[in-house]
Formats: sequence, C-alpha cells, structure tokens
Amino acid sequence: MSANPRTPSRWNFSPLYLRYFRLLLVFSLLFSRAWGDDQFLDAPPADRFVRRGYVRATVLGNYVYIDGGLIAQKVGGQVQPDHYPADPMNSTLSIDISKSWSAETVEFKVTPKTDGPISLRLQAIWNDPNGDAFYIIGGRALYGSRKDELVKDGIWRFSVDGQGGGTWAKEQPSNLDVFQTINLTDGPTFASTYGPSGGIGIAIGGWYDDQTDPNKYNESGWTNTMITYNMNTKIVSTSDMSKVVPPAGYLSLGSAEFVPQFGPNGLVFLMGGASYPRQADGKDASGLDFGNISFYDPEDRKWRWQSTRGNIPARRYAHCTAGIAGPAGTYEIFVYGGADDETGDTFDDVYVLSLPGFNWFKAEERSVQPRLHFQCVVVGQRQMLAVGGLKLDRNDNDQDPVPQGLSIFDMTDLTWKREGHYDADAEPYKSPRVVEEWYKDTNLSSISWTSDEVKNIFLARPVNFDQPTPAPTATPPATPPASGKESSPNNIGPIVGGVVGALALLGLLAGLIYYFRFKKSKRLSSDKIGSGGTDAGGPSGSQPPLSETRPEFKQELSDEARVTEMYAPPGELMSNSNAWELDATAREHESHHARQLDGMSQAYELEADTAARGTVAG
Repeated sequence: MSANPRTPSRWNFSPLYLRYFRLLLVFSLLFSRAWGDDQFLDAPPADRFVRRGYVRATVLGNYVYIDGGLIAQKVGGQVQPDHYPADPMNSTLSIDISKSWSAETVEFKVTPKTDGPISLRLQAIWNDPNGDAFYIIGGRALYGSRKDELVKDGIWRFSVDGQGGGTWAKEQPSNLDVFQTINLTDGPTFASTYGPSGGIGIAIGGWYDDQTDPNKYNESGWTNTMITYNMNTKIVSTSDMSKVVPPAGYLSLGSAEFVPQFGPNGLVFLMGGASYPRQADGKDASGLDFGNISFYDPEDRKWRWQSTRGNIPARRYAHCTAGIAGPAGTYEIFVYGGADDETGDTFDDVYVLSLPGFNWFKAEERSVQPRLHFQCVVVGQRQMLAVGGLKLDRNDNDQDPVPQGLSIFDMTDLTWKREGHYDADAEPYKSPRVVEEWYKDTNLSSISWTSDEVKNIFLARPVNFDQPTPAPTATPPATPPASGKESSPNNIGPIVGGVVGALALLGLLAGLIYYFRFKKSKRLSSDKIGSGGTDAGGPSGSQPPLSETRPEFKQELSDEARVTEMYAPPGELMSNSNAWELDATAREHESHHARQLDGMSQAYELEADTAARGTVAG
C-alpha cells in the first residue's frame, strides 16, 4: 500500500507574498513612529522636549518626584502646532537618583493621575515626615479648565511605592470646617519639616480666585495668611503674616527652607518673593530684601529675624532654593534664578547664604539662561538639581537649551555640569572653599546679632573646619520599601500606539494573504476535484481605514476651549541655542542692588495668631 501523497501547506508563501509582507512590515514600523510623534506626552523624549515650567519637585528615598506645571514639546516636528503654547502635566513623574544619568538620556517613570487631582500649577508640596508620601495643596487649574473639579474636602496625598510610582488619595483634615474657610492659592511660599517638629506643612500667601479655590466665585485677591498642617494630628491652623512680610503681609512666589540643625525644633527660613501693599491688585510690588532674613520656629510658632552681610543678592521672586548641611557645623542655602518684579530683570546667578554666619557668597559661574518658575532639590550628596523653568515670565515654548530642563549644579565646587551629568557616587558635601575661608577669618561672636536669644540659637554648636564632624541634624525620612509594582515608562503611549498600529497592519496583511492563498487553493481544488470541494471561505468584513486608528490626546477643557487644559500664558520664546547650563563668560547682571527693608531696624518676635483656627500639636 503506497503512502498518501503529501498535501502542500496552505502557508507555503510565494516570493511575491514575502515581498508584500516585508513592505507592509516596514510601513507599519514607520507608521507607529509617526503616530507616536503626534502624541502629547508628559515625558517626551529629549529630541521632542521644548520647555517645562511652573513645576513642583521633591525627593523621597531614591527618587525625585515631579508634579504639576506645563510641558511644551514638538508634535509632528513642530512646536505645539495649532495649540496653546504648552500642555498640562497630567501625570506624576519620577527620576531614579540611585544611579547616574545624563539629562539627554535620563528615564522618567510616569504615573497617570487617573484617580488623582486635576492638573495644577504652582501648588505647594510637602513631604510626609515618614518619608512614604508627599502632599499638594493649592495651585491653579491650568488654563482655567476643569476648575469645576477643584475640591476642598481634603488635601491630596501621593503615597509612593518605593519604585518611583504610587497612588493619589485625599486626606481629610480632622478640623475640616477650618480647612474649608481658608483661601487656596497658587504661588504660595512653602516648606515642610521633619524631626522633632513632627512634620508640619507650611504655605504662605499666594493669589486666590475661582481657578484656585472652588468657593471663590467672582472673588480674587492676595492673602496674608500662613497655613500650617500637622501631618500627624491632621489639624489645619492659620496665622496672620501682616507683621512679618512688609508692608502688609501679602507674599507670592517666594521660597522657604527648613533647616533642622538650629534650635531644638529646626527653623523655617523665608527666602525672597514678591510682596504687595494691597490685597486686590499686583501694582507697586516689591521683593523681600535678602539683607534681612525671617525664620519661623514651628513649635513655639514665633517669627524672628537676623540681618545678613556679604554679597547680598537682588530682590527676586519665582526663584528656587536648596539647603544642605556641612560637616563643619554650617548650613548653606543656595538661591538660584528668579526675576525682579520692579525692574523686570531675570536672573541666571547662584548665591549662597551660610549659617550661622548669615553671610552671602556669590558663585562665579552663571547658568546659560535666566530661569524662573521652577524648583530645586538636593540629590546625590552635593548636587542641586533644578527642574524646569521659563526664560521669561509667561513664556512657555521657547526651546530650553538645557536637555529635558534638568540642570545640575555642584554645591561644593560652585560649578554647573555642562553635560547635565548626575553622579550618584559623588563625594559627600563640603562647604565651598570661599565659605570655609570666611569662617576661619571671622569671629561669629562679633556679628551684630538681633538679640541674645537669636545669637544663642545659632552659636549653640561650634563651627570647626579643622576637625569637621557630621552636623547633629534631624534624621531625614527613610526610603520607603519597594512594593513590587512598576510604573509606566515614559514612552508607553507611543509604544502602545505603535504596537496597536503594527498589529492592525499585520492583521490586515494576514487576512490578505489568507484570502489570496485561499482563492488560489480553491482554483486548484476546482481544477482537480470539482465543485464539491470543502475549503472554507476567506475572512469577512473589512479593516477600518488607518486614518481612524489614531486616538486623540485626551482633552480636559471646558466647552469654550477644546485644547488640553492649562492656564493660557503667551508662548515662551524660541531659542536655537545648544549651549548647556553654563556661561563661562560670567557676565555681570546690571541690577544686582540689595535693598534694605524699611522699618526693620528693631528685632521682632511674633506669636502666630491662630485666631480660633485650631492649634498645631508638637
């Protein structure tokens, strides 16, 4: 008995079919890339990045978390075509600082705000003292869109998972009735404490209206109130700032730094900002003078102040600060960038205030471009990371010469990293040499102290550069454990879109091959077997046109505007500069004139007026 003849395989393709397959595969890959380049991303790749501004950033464990603000990018090869100058950040981003990276190649992890707050700009951000979460409060609904979704029934809290991601949820204050009476603002000056003070979040001033506070219908103005939130007791308190911030307590876009090593509880230092004489308008603004620094004890709720000397920086707002303890017993606060509301000047300089000497120093190197509306954090032992920033106020889509808007400054050498290189293995921080030399030549007791009490606060521990030891500071929050849950990579949108597009094309290809192969087989069967063949028919139906497979970027606007949600500032300039964050020429700025505060010749010590708003538990 002879063996059955071998039946030819239905998938034994001819060279012509293979050629079609290769062409369609190449086309599908090109299509997926083009489709990805048309999407608005919260973390676009470096070649599409244009500018990031109005952001907030903080460090928890091994990650820098970035939240809020605007992102401008190239879409289809053009900068925001037929669109507002920038788009909202609809996700929370993070960067791993346990390993080294460069600004060109750094990878962002993306956590979409599916169940979180709407996109905001210039909100306050506070770290939980346990190191496992951060809070945001205030901020502006971008472009006024979705302002109807602003809430005042809790404070948004992002619980981190230890791997750069996390989840959003609202935390309700224990005195919710008090919380609902405060003014939620954008541009508050903020800080958070840890250690003996138990975790206090502070937000001072800012501007309120119906795009920052759901209770402010047709009502707007500056506020001269300081909000404090005890993250352990969940109690909200308020106090008046009219006697702290001249002339009337209305402060916006300043910066504050918590310094844990002075006083029994640590101190919060108020560093610059724009001050307004009236509640209802922004005219006649003046900056806080860096020649007099106010500081707040979160436990006894008193403000004190001390005059400074040295190379005092010009008044400014929308700048950033970052603080770090030195091994000799000093603490340095770095001030970078910002703008002068009176003159319109913007700044590209870095200054250092060293405590306890209250002396200012100026770094010789300047950044390549002025910068405002951004945030700075300390990373990797001795590096200041500046995140985002605009070149001019209310200009959002000028090409940032800094890759991904990430600048790195060495806080010991006082130099910018030209290639934006972050070194996870950097040497520990030491005070800059110019600071060390100043302390060796200065008797701190000879400083003109505001009072003996202030003197005792800052001279309680010696400064010794000959035998430096780690400063006895409060312990920063610990790194939270990893949860095993991974956040989305930064290019997940284009990748998914490309895969979907490619699969659709491959499905179409398979259908065509099956169809034509079946027709050929049917003809062969008819010739050999007759009309009684049993081959099944080809696929029915049709593929949708490719033009219908491109999903649109989610629009989060009111009916009046169909573009992505944001506050609509004019576009920020276009720059072809490829220079990095350093200008070696170190040009002098034309208006670095320190101005002394009027009426501040006498010391003050103010008790915070809680005014039946609740108390802050220690």
